[in-house]
Amino acid sequence: MSQARWDRRRFPRWRAWGWLSGWIGEDMKVSVMDISQGGVLIEHPSQMRPGTVCLVNLSLRGEKASLKGRVVRSGVYRYETWPVGERSSICRTGLDLIEVPDLSRRLVRNYITFLEEVAAKYRNRSSAVA
Repeated sequence: MSQARWDRRRFPRWRAWGWLSGWIGEDMKVSVMDISQGGVLIEHPSQMRPGTVCLVNLSLRGEKASLKGRVVRSGVYRYETWPVGERSSICRTGLDLIEVPDLSRRLVRNYITFLEEVAAKYRNRSSAVA
């Protein structure tokens, strides 16, 4: 079965491997797990209500992008236990990007190109070893 047939996404996703982080507001730090022209998957400490609209500020290779997104889904992904015994939850939230300014859209596209290049180098290196 072709990818287009079972995958309803408008744009292909690219893994950011946690290399990319940002903020929602001034208080909530987020890590981007994957990114596309149409959305982002983020990890952060607390669940978000589906339908909520938020502004995610990212630094994409040194340039600031502000991405307005609507929460599609959010839930606890895993728990972390700290050395002192405290336990905290890590949530994953999928955001559908809406009303993205042209500059931010261009920065996302350039970052995706960077991720494509990194993935190609990794594939070339691993095939040379095999």
